[in-house]
Amino acid sequence: MRVAFLDLDHTLLVADSNQLWMSFLLSQQMISVNDVATHEKFMDDYSNGVLDFQALQTFRIKLDASLANNQMDECKKIFENEILLPAIAPLASHLLDEIKNQGITTAIVSATRLNLIEPVAQLLGIDHVLSSCFGQDKVYQVEAWLKCFGKSLANLNESWFYSDSHNDLPLLEAVHFPIAVDPDFKLIEIATSRNWKRISLRK
Repeated sequence: MRVAFLDLDHTLLVADSNQLWMSFLLSQQMISVNDVATHEKFMDDYSNGVLDFQALQTFRIKLDASLANNQMDECKKIFENEILLPAIAPLASHLLDEIKNQGITTAIVSATRLNLIEPVAQLLGIDHVLSSCFGQDKVYQVEAWLKCFGKSLANLNESWFYSDSHNDLPLLEAVHFPIAVDPDFKLIEIATSRNWKRISLRK
C-alpha cells in the first residue's frame, strides 16, 4: 500500500479555510469582530507553535452552533463556490493528477473540520479525509485509519506527507518522504537542515 497524505490549509489551499470562513461570516454580519479577534489569537498561537487545539475546537463548535440553521445551507454554498474552492492552490490539481496516475492512495490529514475539507477533497478527487487532528494526533489518527487495512506507517510500502507547517513535524517525521509545501519559516529551516524536498503549489 502506498499513501500520499496531504495537509489542507496553506498547502492544498493558498490560505487558511477557517480564516476564510470567519471573514465570510463577518461579511454576512453573522458573527462579531470580537469573534474574529478571538480566532486570530488562536491562529497566532498556531504560528508560534503553542496552540491549545482543544480550546480552538471548542470555540469553533460553539460559534457554529450559535448560527441560525436556516441561513447556513445557502451561506455554505456561496462560501464554497465563491471563496473556498477558488483558494485551491494553482498547481494542486496537477500534483494530485501525478500522484493518482501512479496508483497512490490519497488522504487529506487536517486540523480543519470535515465540512470545510470535503468540498476541496471532492473537487481534487482525494480518496480519504482525516479531519480535526493536530500535531501528534495526526499520527495517531493516521495509524488508526491504517489499522483498518491491516497496515501501519511502519509497514507501508511508501508514504508521503505534504505540509506547509512546522506543527506537522510528527507526521512529517513518520513517513518515508516528507515534503515541505510552501513552508513556513520554521519548516524551511527544518527541511533545509534535513535535506527534505521542498515544492510550491502556488507558481
